[in-house]
Amino acid sequence: MKDYASLKDGELIELAASSDQLAFQYLVKRHSGWAYGFVVKTVRDAESAWDIVQEAFVRVYRNLTEFRQEASFNTWFHRILYNLCVDHWRRKGKRLEVEYMDTLASDDAGPSGGSGFVYKSPEKTARHREVVGLLEQALGALSFDHRTIILMREIDGMSYEEIAEILGCPKGTVMSRLHHARKNITDFLVQRGYISSEI
Repeated sequence: MKDYASLKDGELIELAASSDQLAFQYLVKRHSGWAYGFVVKTVRDAESAWDIVQEAFVRVYRNLTEFRQEASFNTWFHRILYNLCVDHWRRKGKRLEVEYMDTLASDDAGPSGGSGFVYKSPEKTARHREVVGLLEQALGALSFDHRTIILMREIDGMSYEEIAEILGCPKGTVMSRLHHARKNITDFLVQRGYISSEI
């Protein structure tokens, strides 16, 4: 029996393209978590986010033979997710309202995948929630393009080149949008007196 968990994405895709269903299931298991996190923060709608992620994997499955082995699956999959998010946003025709949104940083995640329990005093917990809440509001106040680029860069840790490839725009455009997005977040926090305007 193959050790699917140890295989690289490209190897799983190659097997899946040869009708190995278990290989594709491992690919889905490996990437569904971060994919949902990216989408729910982008479209700000938990129910729609699952639909988008599922549709993205359907598109991956339909196009397995088109994947280039020398390419990054993360970048390819991010592009599919981004395009579906754009379609969703356009259908809504307005900035999406939040019903539920994952925090920008997990409250419960442990540093090395252990139990995940981290003790915090009531004061620190309240402060942490306040910070996360403000950042969520600031993120939600951004335009779709600015919110997406912040998530790709700051949350997913993608390079300027990777973001440019996904968005189909020059690296300079990515850097400019990111600059404006960060400035908008700073302005949001200044207006609410959370940070000094002198910073």
